Amino acid sequence: MSQSNTLNVPGVERFFLDRLARFSHLADEASASGIPQWSRLARHATLSAYKDCVSIGLEREASEILAKPRKQGTPTT
Repeated sequence: MSQSNTLNVPGVERFFLDRLARFSHLADEASASGIPQWSRLARHATLSAYKDCVSIGLEREASEILAKPRKQGTPTT
């Protein structure tokens, strides 16, 4: 396998976990907004990101991200 075909696994894992944290934060904001369409979309994005994390073996880390209490307006990452 050539150097250009190798995958930076820690970088990919960090990307997936950061994506989940970002979507989770957006879901919190959307929920507080009172706009049901935005809230639903943000929850679906969060679930999709969570499933992506699980699919690459990061279920424990993903669950920890979702379990963290977040302050309104403060990103988790």
